[in-house]
Amino acid sequence: MPSKYIEFVNRDENIDFDEKMAGLQAEFTDLLREEEASKEELLKVFEELGYAIRL
Repeated sequence: MPSKYIEFVNRDENIDFDEKMAGLQAEFTDLLREEEASKEELLKVFEELGYAIRL
């Protein structure tokens, strides 16, 4: 419960949900693309060493 001596500010009221979600979408898109590239690189290295990983 908010204190009667401290002003309560609801910071959620100022969030633009669509803008926030679009930003998160872009961030996750980049992260997932980077993850896929890293995975492909790792699989290639194992294959070149003669220890191919089949998924």
